[in-house]
Amino acid sequence: AYEIYQCDWSSDVCSSDLQVIASDARAQSARAQRDTAQALLDQAQALRQAGMVPGIDVIRAEVRLASDKQRVTMAENTLAKTKLQLARVIGLPAGQAYTLTDQVPYVPSPERSLPQVLEQAYRDRPDYLASLERVQAAEAKRKAVSAEALPAVKLNADYGAIGLTAGTAKSTFTVAAGVSVPLFEGGRRQGRAAESDADLRQRKAEADDLKAAIDYDVRSSFLDLKATDEELQVATRGRELANQQLVQARDRFAAGVTNNVEVIQAQEAVTLASEQYISALYAFNVAKAVLAHSMGTAEQAVLQFLRPQGR
Repeated sequence: AYEIYQCDWSSDVCSSDLQVIASDARAQSARAQRDTAQALLDQAQALRQAGMVPGIDVIRAEVRLASDKQRVTMAENTLAKTKLQLARVIGLPAGQAYTLTDQVPYVPSPERSLPQVLEQAYRDRPDYLASLERVQAAEAKRKAVSAEALPAVKLNADYGAIGLTAGTAKSTFTVAAGVSVPLFEGGRRQGRAAESDADLRQRKAEADDLKAAIDYDVRSSFLDLKATDEELQVATRGRELANQQLVQARDRFAAGVTNNVEVIQAQEAVTLASEQYISALYAFNVAKAVLAHSMGTAEQAVLQFLRPQGR
């Protein structure tokens, strides 16, 4: 089987790769919830046999287990489809199996201010650098047209020897100088100057427009990064609280303090919190990838944004 090391860092591949990671995380979460539901069913059956809980608690646990098994089936099906999509994007042979050799954990985004990110984007974006070079070429062309109005000085020199033999050869040389003044090139030169001026204005307008687009892309992705980071922090805390709620509900049910309605509700809260965490982490990593792409150094920046230190 092929082993795919995250990520190939082109925008399409990285997006598909992150989708596979999110789908894999959802499948793992669904399997964990199924195993928990199976354990709770076993617990309810044991308590029912001991006469500590009514039969309705066993039925509730069975319904919950059936629901979690369905979630596992759907999650694994989605994972298989996203892996097929990634295989098509990276050009694997049809039907070729592969495994992901790495996972993208939570990595805080580097502490960079917006001006620093913008400065790097203007320095590294190849499309913007190319537009600046086109402006420089247009300026050089305009200067060349202006220089055509200046007089041109030409100097030609020749040195050699003439004679029937080498011993009787005499040195000979010629020197000629001339001055060329373009007196009748005014109209043609003015036309070329107007054409070069128009080309220069167009190139400057293109560079300014691209600079404004880069500014928008960077600012927009920077805002998305901050928002998704905060969303991920909330989702992380929510997942921790949901797991604590489930542990306490199971303890209360085992002690006979309450029925398993509370446990089922806690299980649903864990499922919802896990999905919110996975979605938030996916959105956070996508925001980092988009910001890296807008900075113009996608591969290096994404490696820095998505990889832990020392890896």
